Amino acid sequence: MKRYQLLVLLTIVLLSVTDPSDSFAAIKERYEYEQTGKVFWEADTDETKLALTFDDGPHPANTPELLDILKAYNVKATFFVVGKWVEAYPDIVQRMLDEGHEVANHTYSHIYDEAITKEDLMEEIDHANRVLEETVHIRPTYFRPVGGYYTDDIIDAAIDLKQDVLLWSWHQDPRDWAGTPTTEIVKHVVDHAQGGDVILLHDGGGDRQKTLRAVKLIIPVLKHQGYQFVTASELLKPSPIFLH
Repeated sequence: MKRYQLLVLLTIVLLSVTDPSDSFAAIKERYEYEQTGKVFWEADTDETKLALTFDDGPHPANTPELLDILKAYNVKATFFVVGKWVEAYPDIVQRMLDEGHEVANHTYSHIYDEAITKEDLMEEIDHANRVLEETVHIRPTYFRPVGGYYTDDIIDAAIDLKQDVLLWSWHQDPRDWAGTPTTEIVKHVVDHAQGGDVILLHDGGGDRQKTLRAVKLIIPVLKHQGYQFVTASELLKPSPIFLH
């Protein structure tokens, strides 16, 4: 038997005895999740609105400096915060809210695991929500999965907890988390900008000086081009839920 025939035969045998769910999480196409009305990558709009989003904070040095920059330019953003850092730096999260920014859920402990079980993820989301409720008295509208992973279990975990899932525009990840130079971050965001974009950046997870310098350049350039910066809720239009 020729080698390629043997490989084909082995593949057929393996497929016949292996349950794909044993090793791979169930994943639908993006448009199928979007059809739920609960999962978003960006807004379908003709308006020149963009949402700056920042993951992994609050950070004791990066985030206050970023808030200063946003305040100077009168720009509102959405922060996907990690519950354990909210516990450590609640005053920074309160400042976000006081200055008109939106706060969203990025799990409690930032577990980077595409294969996380639905039950474990629900606890991560719920734990972060409880921390936000207890410290700054909000329940966020949006949840963003760590790493941008989305599977049936990840999406269902969020929806079961009545959270909308917001990822980001696939053309708007300048990889600032990987130490990308400031000039490249700026070029990527500006060159790809279009109305409805959800832009992914980070204020936590390490030294973000390159990101902060990039934000200082991105905002005036895009404003000059006629773009408006809004929160995720303003871009996508659902109403945030606040506790009293």
